[in-house]
Amino acid sequence: MPKAPPLTVTTLLHLRMRVDNLDRTVAFYRDILGLSEGRRIVSPRGSKIVYLKIPGSETELEISEFRESGPVAVPPDLVHLAFRVEDMDETLRRLMALGIPVTDGPTETSHSLFAFIDAPEGYEIELIAPKKS
Repeated sequence: MPKAPPLTVTTLLHLRMRVDNLDRTVAFYRDILGLSEGRRIVSPRGSKIVYLKIPGSETELEISEFRESGPVAVPPDLVHLAFRVEDMDETLRRLMALGIPVTDGPTETSHSLFAFIDAPEGYEIELIAPKKS
């Protein structure tokens, strides 16, 4: 079989995450991380879907609830989303005020600080801030 050249993709449009409770998860991403709700649809097979807009990005986060697939079980350390924040100290203060525990970090690297929180269903969220000079 002859090897064909690879495709050329241009833009990451969305990432899909299946959840058990659509409204609880949408509220988390909206109220804790500041994403905004784009559109809600029901797919041809019956999945309830909400597209969330990520500030400063054309990429959307697609949150899907499809109970017929059974409960969501996210294995530890399998997948995470990483979001940039401008100030880690302020981010940690706001998380504390919102009652959101930091599950790992903050950790300092040569150029950034990062910390993890858990979203509903156990998806990990990494928050990355540039290191202050």
